[in-house]
Amino acid sequence: MKLLAIILLLVALILEVSLTTIPFIFLVLLCLTVLLREDWLFIAAFIFGLLFDLFSFKTIGVSSSFFVAFLFLVLLYQSKFEITTDYFILIASLLGSFCFLFFQGYTNSIILQTAVSAIIGLCLFKLMQKFNRPLINNS
Repeated sequence: MKLLAIILLLVALILEVSLTTIPFIFLVLLCLTVLLREDWLFIAAFIFGLLFDLFSFKTIGVSSSFFVAFLFLVLLYQSKFEITTDYFILIASLLGSFCFLFFQGYTNSIILQTAVSAIIGLCLFKLMQKFNRPLINNS
């Protein structure tokens, strides 16, 4: 599952740097964190945040700090809320995408991009849930 997660993050990095401003890296990290709940995802969030800042010529460290802080908050709320529900993913991706786009300075059509990224995040979560279920049952 680690190899598949790294490949997904690399594809998200390429898409986000070259094609669109929708925060694909954030959405992949959010879904992976909710499904796997493993510590190495914080290191991956930090590294891919640095790579995103480096390749998009932004201030280095801003994205990685946001990714790590938001994933920490998500895992902090796992004791209070059921974080593997569709509603939680929808709200977390909506709020996280809005904050990420705002901190990055994207002000053009930020509401539309936030709504689209929340829908993409929910679809990505459902797809990852289907692929993750057989892996849990076999181990």
